[in-house]
Amino acid sequence: ATTSLAVFEEGELLHTAVIPIGSDHISADIAIGLRCPINLADKIKIKHGNANPDNFADDDEIDVSALAEEEGATGEITSVSSKYLAEIIEARVEEIFQKIDQEFVSIERSGMLPGGVFLIGGGTRIKDITSVAKKQLRLPAVIGVNKNIYTIIDKVNETEYLNTLGLVAWGSQVYDSGQKRVSGGQLLGQSIDKIKKFFKSLVP
Repeated sequence: ATTSLAVFEEGELLHTAVIPIGSDHISADIAIGLRCPINLADKIKIKHGNANPDNFADDDEIDVSALAEEEGATGEITSVSSKYLAEIIEARVEEIFQKIDQEFVSIERSGMLPGGVFLIGGGTRIKDITSVAKKQLRLPAVIGVNKNIYTIIDKVNETEYLNTLGLVAWGSQVYDSGQKRVSGGQLLGQSIDKIKKFFKSLVP
């Protein structure tokens, strides 16, 4: 339901913000546009979502009858225009990236982050979301991946879990250092330093 961002410059955390719009709003837009239940809209978004209407012809159709049956919405909707679905998604994704760019403007970094943008979170499952990011932000954009932390369960490496994975890894570093709780100014300062170092390790 929200979009969080963190801006780094030369390895230092420069700016953070939370925008009150996220991929849940995309699901809601799809539900309204297709006149279908929100749970079904969310599944359509995850399985068939695309942020670029130019990828489709006007007569391209998606069969969603199986998804509708899973959600107990049999008979309500059987097929969806691929182009129309992408237009719904594109509109909201563009709005999100416009608001992100406003944050960049506020710190005088609009179009001026040579390291580019790394996208993580469940919303990044939407195909071609990076093309919208590049267009709206005028910056390189890629989907973030885990390359440094070994995991036994592959699902943990999926994009919606990367934020949590990073926090767990950082917490493990703090714990291993013997700093099991933050109490007092000195320990707080040490923890903040460790947070900075951890984030630096994530930024190429």
